[in-house]
Amino acid sequence: MNITLIGMPGSGKSFIGRKLAERSGFSLVDVDKVIEKEAGLSLQQLVEKMGSEEFLDCEAEAAIKSTENRDNLVISPGGSIIYRARAMAHLKNISKIFYLKVPLETLEARIGSVPRGIVIAENKTLADLHDERVPLYEKYADYILKGDTGPESIIKHILSKVSEKGIAE
Repeated sequence: MNITLIGMPGSGKSFIGRKLAERSGFSLVDVDKVIEKEAGLSLQQLVEKMGSEEFLDCEAEAAIKSTENRDNLVISPGGSIIYRARAMAHLKNISKIFYLKVPLETLEARIGSVPRGIVIAENKTLADLHDERVPLYEKYADYILKGDTGPESIIKHILSKVSEKGIAE
C-alpha cells in the first residue's frame, strides 16, 4: 500500500510527506524533485520552457513512472497532478489519497511571491486556481484532512487511517 498527498501549492505535501515517510518507514517520492532531477532545471524554469500543457503531461508521466510496481511509498505529487486523469487513476489504484485542505489565506501566506513552478494562467490569481482545483482534489481524495492543523496532527491522522488498512505506525 502507498499513501499519496494532494493539495494546493503550499499545503504542505512535501513537508508532511518527508515527516510521514520517516515515521512510517516508507520511501518518499517527491514528484517535483524527480522532475527537477531528470530535467536539470527548476520547476519554474520547466513550466516557462514547456508551457502548461506539456509540463502537465511531463508531471503525469513522472508520477506514474516513479511509482509503478512499487509499494510502501509516500507520494507527494505537484498540486497540478489532478489535471491529468490518467495520473490520478494510477495513484488511486496504487494508494490511498489524502487531500491536505488548507484555507486560501494560509496558502497565500505560505507561498508569498516566490516563483514555485505553479501551473497557472497569466490572467488567474491564486484564488482562481484554488476555486478551480478544490473540486478536483475532493473528487480524487479518499480522505480530506484539515491541512492547517499542524504537522503532528496531520501525520497521526494519516497513520490512523492507513493502520486500519494494515499499515502500523
